Amino acid sequence: MILRPKKTLPKIFTCPHCGAQLVTVKKTENGYLVICGNCGIRHEFEERPGWMPVDYYNAFVDLYLEGKIAPPQQAETGGGKEGEEGGGDEAL
Repeated sequence: MILRPKKTLPKIFTCPHCGAQLVTVKKTENGYLVICGNCGIRHEFEERPGWMPVDYYNAFVDLYLEGKIAPPQQAETGGGKEGEEGGGDEAL
């Protein structure tokens, strides 16, 4: 008889934005925080009975694909570029 190891659910997931395998799901006071250690994309969920970390990750990916979660770098970079471009126009 061959014994097979039990399959377990992953604890680290792949980021839907940058592709790094650095997304973790952490329990917080108010619920669960899903965050990528590479690009910093994050979302906090309220705790839902019966949900496991993989469920929060799947909901995170769904929200990202729907465009409801934006990476923090886009917001910072976009604002900086607009300011730089505007400053360049004023100098001319």
